[in-house]
Amino acid sequence: MVFTHPLTWRCHICKEERPDAKISVLTKPWIVNGYPMGEQNIRYCNDKPKCIEGAKTFSFIKDE
Repeated sequence: MVFTHPLTWRCHICKEERPDAKISVLTKPWIVNGYPMGEQNIRYCNDKPKCIEGAKTFSFIKDE
């Protein structure tokens, strides 16, 4: 038995659920006090200019 469920992802920029082919990932370093602490992977719609641009400045890490 084969299940065919389309793979989807939620865009971190516009928050829409999109098919796999319409989502790309931008990997950005997580830097604290000038030292690399890890990476963050930002999912964005690769067909929406607003999401493409938004991914460049998006961060999960918020300044306290």
